[in-house]
Amino acid sequence: MATGRMTLKLYFNHKRRLAEIWTGKLELTENDLFTPPSVQLVHSIQDAFGEAGVRDSDIWPKTIEYLTSPSLKYVPHIKVRSMLYAALARKAAAGRKRPPDQGMVNDIEIVSVLLPYCDAMFIDKECHSYLSERPLSEKIDYGTKVFSLNNKAEFLEYLKELEKRASREHLKKVAEVYGVTWREPYTTLYGK
Repeated sequence: MATGRMTLKLYFNHKRRLAEIWTGKLELTENDLFTPPSVQLVHSIQDAFGEAGVRDSDIWPKTIEYLTSPSLKYVPHIKVRSMLYAALARKAAAGRKRPPDQGMVNDIEIVSVLLPYCDAMFIDKECHSYLSERPLSEKIDYGTKVFSLNNKAEFLEYLKELEKRASREHLKKVAEVYGVTWREPYTTLYGK
């Protein structure tokens, strides 16, 4: 799969660059101070294989096998993330000049990891608009209700409905965990 192959390519490019910095062929830049996500991912995969008892000599072959497996395309996180980046690319092709900032990258990562496993999410307006667009809205439907400031009235109605359907036992447990004032809006960071 393209994602896995690109991860391996970025990993080896990073290692090659570090070797060239070490031998003096290249200058160290501020971009070299942080480990790229592709390198972190490869190391995480290898750590997981090591913890699962895979022999050291088999860790690299297993890592490559995993990252080039066709079944990787069925991992929800990869599918959602790819579709969100494709939505960004469509916007750029349509004339959007502003590149995605670190906040958008973070939003895409969090949304892509959590969306398949949540009943509902409240996210920023930009990500919400991407998830509402076709074909993305049709290709990644996990049944998750998605809310933002664009549809906050629907979100509040959703919360009221959840509370209405909650059993007495559940509401009792909520009060036990969050206190008897859990229904009162929390509007300050620090009380005096």
